[in-house]
Formats: sequence, structure tokens, C-alpha cells
Amino acid sequence: MEFVPGRPPLPPPEAIIAAGHEWAVFLAPADPQMQHTPNEPYYYERKNGITTWIRPFDYIEPTDPNNPDAALNVGHKWQQAESERKRHAARIFAKQDTAVSQQFIDDTPWRRVETKQNRVFYYNNDTKESRWDQPVQVTQALQIMAEKEKEREAEGTEMNVDDAEWMLEQMQDEYMSDDESVDTHGANALPQTDERIALMDKSERIVQFKSMLHEAKVDPFGTWDSELDKVINDWRLTAITDDAERGDLFDTVCAEIIERRNQERKEPLVKSTDPFGDLLRENVVKKTSFAKFCQRNLKDPRYLSIKTSREREKRFVKHLESVIGAK
Repeated sequence: MEFVPGRPPLPPPEAIIAAGHEWAVFLAPADPQMQHTPNEPYYYERKNGITTWIRPFDYIEPTDPNNPDAALNVGHKWQQAESERKRHAARIFAKQDTAVSQQFIDDTPWRRVETKQNRVFYYNNDTKESRWDQPVQVTQALQIMAEKEKEREAEGTEMNVDDAEWMLEQMQDEYMSDDESVDTHGANALPQTDERIALMDKSERIVQFKSMLHEAKVDPFGTWDSELDKVINDWRLTAITDDAERGDLFDTVCAEIIERRNQERKEPLVKSTDPFGDLLRENVVKKTSFAKFCQRNLKDPRYLSIKTSREREKRFVKHLESVIGAK
């Protein structure tokens, strides 16, 4: 038996058969920390996942006079087989994936699809093409949508002259008697917080309190005490004075937020065809006045989806009649 300097001698054949190991030699890559030298050989036993720098006693180095890399070829074949195994497993796993939500991209034939395994791909309704990378047409459409959104935000909530005059008339009619003049400088220019709440019935107070929590974007996984700071200066906080009832309404709002998030993940993203109607359904009860509705929702984008105050009032009156009729 030949002895190679620097390596342990080979074990007798019966010891190799008894061990039953499967060793292969690999060359280590360069190490920036210099813990080993580049191309230093190491040994890997694939049955038990053992790696060692020391030549195992039962390692038999393959030899081939026509192939000086015969020993390294064993490891290469193992790596190729392992890569193929992983690719096969990935294909099987991918076949089990299913779509859970989809978003149609405006002005394009494409839709964005999200799968159960949190993967995203794009599907063309016209050509039936599917692809993982985002198509250029989708990228351009999303940029246009983002620019339009910025323009809407830039418009802000400023009222034109007609809106401002109309709002002052509504506030004067509602909060002032016929023989009182509007005091634009004193404390009577607008009703105080307590007065606003005093004019509400129980159902409207609850609506105001819940709207406050939604607008404050409370953490649905937090507690009432931890989220109180977000609404401590909001006048609607005093719409409900009982601490236990506040806690119950907070829990209800948290459940609504969580449910909405779940629905947004599971259901296709569909734009509302009547955002102003949605706003009416969410905020109008039997005793809600139009002036209060406007004050409460002036900053809501859905409020601005109707351009003129007169049209908003017509929609409000029609919806309020249906609410009163239903009751």
C-alpha cells in the first residue's frame, strides 16, 4: 500500500466496507478572513452530512490516468444531483401554489396576481401570457396612476368661492336663530365641542367615536390605553364618556380594521364605482345634517369626488330620505 506524505495511510478494505461512508473531496473557495488557503481540499460525507479538513481514514480517492480531476468529479456529480433534486422539489411546490388575489391595471390588458405562497406574477388577458417580471406597460401605467394620485393630493381640501359661501350659509341656518347675526370674531362663531355633542343622539355619537378611531389609524393589535394618545385632543373623544363603552367600541373598530385587511389580501382589488355613495352609507344616520356631514368629511377624497356643493347636497338629501324611510 502506497503512503502519501502529509496524509494518513489508507485503511484496510474490510474497514472501508464496514464503515459504509460516501466521501467526496472538494476545493475550498478563497476566504477573505484567511482561515484557510484557496483551493485547500476538504472532505464531505453525504450520508451523515459530515465535513472535515482531515482526510478520513476510509476515503478512497478515485484515480483515472486519463482524467487528473477524477476525484473532484465525484463531488461535482453530487452537486449536480443535489441541484436537480432541489429544482424538482421547487417545481412540485410551485404546482401546489394558487392565486389568492388579483388587481386589474388601468388602461392595460394586464392584471397583477398574488399567490398563496406570496409570489407575484402578471397575466395578459388578451394574449394569455404569464410572466414573473413586471411588463413595461404595467410599469408605465402604475407611474401614471401615481402621478394622478399626487395631483389629487395636491388639490387638497381648499374650497372655491361658491363652496365657502354655501358652507357659511348652511352653518348660519343650522346654528343661529333667525334674529341672531353671525359673530365672525367672537366665541359664538362656531358651536363649542360640548354643544355639538349635545345635539347628537346616541347612534350618531357612536358613529363619531368610531370615525375618530378609524381616522387616527389606531393599531388593531394595541390596547385602548396604549392608543389613547392618538385621539386625546380630538373633540369626538367626549362623544362617549363611559370608559367601558369606549373600550368596547375600540375593540369593535380593531376587529373591523383586521377584517378589512384580510379582505384586501383575499379579494380582488375592485375600485368603487360610487365613492361618494360609500361615504354617505358609512356616515349618515337619521339625524345627521348636511352641514355636519360636510364638516366631518371635508378631507375625505370620496367627498371631493363630487365637484359641486349643490350636487353633494342633492345626493345627501336623497340618501337621507332612504335612511329615514328604511327606519
